Amino acid sequence: MRTRLTLWGAGLLCLLVAVLGGCSASRQWRQAERIDAAPVRVTGVVTAVEHVPKSDDEQVISYEVRGHRHTVRRSLGTGPGIPGIGHRVCLEADRGRPDVVRLCGERYPSGDDMYPTYVLVAVAGAIGACVVAGVAVGLRRGSRAQPAP
Repeated sequence: MRTRLTLWGAGLLCLLVAVLGGCSASRQWRQAERIDAAPVRVTGVVTAVEHVPKSDDEQVISYEVRGHRHTVRRSLGTGPGIPGIGHRVCLEADRGRPDVVRLCGERYPSGDDMYPTYVLVAVAGAIGACVVAGVAVGLRRGSRAQPAP
């Protein structure tokens, strides 16, 4: 009985990971398509640099679209060429939702590395759910094949 509960928990966890990864990838895809359909190129200005523990620093970038001011946080990497406060950054925004923005030259709003990561997480979660289901079926068949004493 305990094994069955553990398998249910593992299966649900794998399904949750697959769904979350798939939803994140889908969201990035839709946002990229919306920006591609009617991009607005704007120049953002780095207004602050925030330290993020165990990660690259994030730059706070302010930009204006149709008279409205917006702010976005992006990690622009590390090293000597990193934009600091006052530097200008090229951005592409969604005309209908100017808060959805990506760096010029990138394909996805969360960066070009994150979309494949979301897809891999979704695939890994789906494979994990299939493995758990296979183990559960195998255990069930094995318990039926053994005669009761």
